[in-house]
Amino acid sequence: MTTARDIAEPHLEAALAEAREKQISTDALARIFFEGVLRIWRETRSPEDIKAELMSALDFLDPDEDFTFMRP
Repeated sequence: MTTARDIAEPHLEAALAEAREKQISTDALARIFFEGVLRIWRETRSPEDIKAELMSALDFLDPDEDFTFMRP
């Protein structure tokens, strides 16, 4: 069964590789992807729900900490 990650991950990796090859900031690329994520979320989610999602993600920014809970 194909998952959303199976679809998205190759495109993300290809975009990152192309950005590096063309010497475009990967940070700038990430910001554009983030804008796209927000656009998609706004179609089906409330601003409060989006904020909660982002605040939850902030709890797991430390790469040395284990995730205690992950949303599907």
